[in-house]
Parts: sequence; C-alpha cells; structure tokens
Amino acid sequence: MTAKDLLNQGVNLARRRDCTGAIAIFNTVIEYLPNYAKAYYNRGSAHYTLGNYARAIEDFSWAIHLSPDYASAYINRGNVQRQLGHLDAALDDFEHGIQLTPLSARGYCNRGLLRLDMGNYTGAVRDFDYALKLEPHLPRGYLWRGVAWLQCGDFSLAIHDLNRALTLTPDCAKTYNYRGLAHFYQAEHPQAMADFDQAISLSQNFADAYNNRATLQMEFGDYRGAMQDYCKALKLSPSLPKGYPQTLEQLHPELQDSPTSGKAALLNNRGNTRATLGDSHGALDDYTEALRLAPNHAYIHHNRGLVQLYLHHYELAVTDFSAAIRLNPQCAEAFSHRGGIRQHLGDLDKALQDVNRAIELTPSLATAYVHRGRIYVDLHNYQAAMADFDQALILQPNAAHTLNERSVLRFRLKDVEGALADVNRALELQPQFSDAYINRSLIRFDRGDRSGAFSDIDVVMTIHQHRPAPPDDRAIA
Repeated sequence: MTAKDLLNQGVNLARRRDCTGAIAIFNTVIEYLPNYAKAYYNRGSAHYTLGNYARAIEDFSWAIHLSPDYASAYINRGNVQRQLGHLDAALDDFEHGIQLTPLSARGYCNRGLLRLDMGNYTGAVRDFDYALKLEPHLPRGYLWRGVAWLQCGDFSLAIHDLNRALTLTPDCAKTYNYRGLAHFYQAEHPQAMADFDQAISLSQNFADAYNNRATLQMEFGDYRGAMQDYCKALKLSPSLPKGYPQTLEQLHPELQDSPTSGKAALLNNRGNTRATLGDSHGALDDYTEALRLAPNHAYIHHNRGLVQLYLHHYELAVTDFSAAIRLNPQCAEAFSHRGGIRQHLGDLDKALQDVNRAIELTPSLATAYVHRGRIYVDLHNYQAAMADFDQALILQPNAAHTLNERSVLRFRLKDVEGALADVNRALELQPQFSDAYINRSLIRFDRGDRSGAFSDIDVVMTIHQHRPAPPDDRAIA
C-alpha cells in the first residue's frame, strides 16, 4: 500500500465524518511524504470539520506553501477565517482562490456568503450571479442569492430564486424556511404557513422553522400552537434566538424566583447526568442556567468548560476554565484543561505555565502530566515528554490513550519494541481504539511486517465503516 493509497483511505473516512480517524491516517502519510500538499490539505479539511480552526489554518497554509497555486486550499482557509470572524483575511483568501480558478463557481459562492456576513448584500448578489452563470443548475447558488435578496428587502426576487432552488432540490427544508420568511414579510401568511409546515415536515428537528411558525401563529392569535412550537424550538436549540426573551418569561415564570444555591446545585447535577448520557447541549443549558442563579461557583464553570471542550468549543472552554481559576485559584483541574487547550491551539508558553501550576497544586493529577508531555513533544524535548508520560502511567496505569501517546514517542525515539508493547497494551484495554491500530500499523510496517500493518488498517476500516455520516448542513466549502 502506497502513501497515496493511505491518503485515499483517510479521505474516505473523512467523507463518512470520521475525521479523527482520517487525521490519524493523514499524519501517517505526512510522516512518509512531508512535502505532499494534498495530505496537508485533507488534514486541514478534517480539522476544520472538527472545529480545530488553528490547526486547519496551519495545514492549509502548509499546503499553499508547498503548492502556491492550490486554489482549494485558499478557499478552505478562507472558510476557516470566516468562521473565526477574520473577515478581511477570509476575503483575501477567497479572492486568491478566484484568481487561480476564475471559472469555478465555488470561489464566488464562498465570497458571496462572506459578503452576506459583512452586510454587503448587493456584492453577495453579484457573486451568486457569477456562480450561477458558471453553473446554472447550482441549487445552493439560487438558495443563497434568494437569501441575499431577502436581506436586501426585495422579497419578490427572493421568492423567485427560492422557487428555482426548490425546482432543483424539492426536499430542502432550509429553502422552504427562507421562502416562508419572504412570504411572511410580504404579508402572504397562508403561503408562509405552508412553507414552514413543509420545512418541519422535511426536517423535524429544524429549530428555526418552529420558531418562525410560532411567530406566525402569534399573528393568527393561535397562542397555544405558538407555545408548543416555541417549546419545541427551545428543546432543539442550545442557543436561544434573539426574539425569544418575552416568550421565555411566559414559558418559565419560575425563572423569576429568587435563586437558591440548592437549585443551582440541582441544575449542575442534572447537567452532569446529561453530559454522561451524551446530551451535551442539554448539559450546557443546565450549567448556564445554574450559573445565572449562582454565577460565582467555580465547579459549575469547570463542568461547563469540560462540555465545551468535548464539543471543540475551545475559546468558550478557555473562558469557563479561566472563570473557574479566578473563583478558585486552587482548581488544579481547570489549570490542566486550560493548558491542554492552549497546547492544542499552539500557545505553548502559556500552556506550560498552566500545567506546571496544575502539577504544583495536585502532584497526583495524571492528566496534567499527559498535557505537559504533549507540550514537551511539541517543543522537541522528548526526554522530558517521556518522563511525564511515564509519571502519568504510574498514576493511571490503565490509561489507553496515554499508552498510545507514549508508544508514538517511543517509536519516534527508535524504541520500536517498547512502542509495540505500549500500543499492544492500549489495544488490550480498548479494543476499538482506531488511533492505536493506525499507530501499530506504522510500527509493524517499520519492522517489515507488511501483512500485520495492512491487517491493522483493515481493522480501522471495519471499526469506522458502520458509522453513519451526519448530513452536511454547512454552506459550500
């Protein structure tokens, strides 16, 4: 199997939204072909999907450095910059991509979406015009141009474009929702209601459509129906739209009661339970409400930070861990987790300060040694990294992820047998550990065991092939 074959396997995993597994494969490809621009590009795309924006930008930048005419790398880096709110940088990247591929609709669509963000609605319309001249049957081109017309206040043109989009993709819930808004603004209430109903029929978890239908039901005087839709929208959406506050007061009058520490504790505990059961957004809701009632409780900030970290909301997680530290400067776990995020984002100096403080406060905190070990790896201080991974495993000898990380480091230091022993132990502890199989395949390949290496890659594919890919609800990327 060549490195390029391995790259294709990574691409297939990424298409099925197993981006963590894909990144592990791309890491292997880059180790063998460090100047292969496509590997950096694909790894950057996987990091982007996971919300690892700093790493995505780094990878797209490397792809551009290695291949200066790589238009897709410019476009995708622009998308990351857009997500981060770096609108000028995003615009520069989109314009580079358009210059390199002036006959591709993709660049114009992405620049059009950026111009929507910037409030340049006429500029957005022009970009979607160009895209649709190049690809006259591009459904999202009509959808987003319809949104631009909607923002311009030209509701008739918006409806015209959204009709075209529905001709091409009749099952697009988003398009029905936007067309319903256009009808609503033209006081065409029956048509608006029909569109919101259809959007919900096509996507029963579409919070915005429930919210819009509730607003329309208020116009009709159907307050019971509106209440039901608002409740449904609130259950579906972890972040509340700006138009909700008065309705929330009607739905939850008890929130006007005097807060008590007991109530905040109950919300925190329910949040912990929801997080354990995988309901991350519900947990965030509970922690946020608990903090509204009791804003100076460090442990609630810490718990919310853990969920934000799990969801890859790194900046929000840092904010919560920082609040926990401010309220309780002895909270070693908060220092450790904040240090881990800072290492992940490349701020190694501050990361090292945080984990050193965590270890000073709680010398038995294994995760702090793991985080510091990763920092030392990034600093190429491999002996110090090894000492930290060793200490972490003394404290938690059955930590599969730490064993795998030490295995990777041992392999880098040419301790092949030690690396193999660690990864084998990791797989005994966690038989479905994809990263460990990929790591072991690399070790086996190095030892000349090609059959074993390919067998491990096959196991990775088997683990991931049954994972369903979530629908791609993002804009053109």
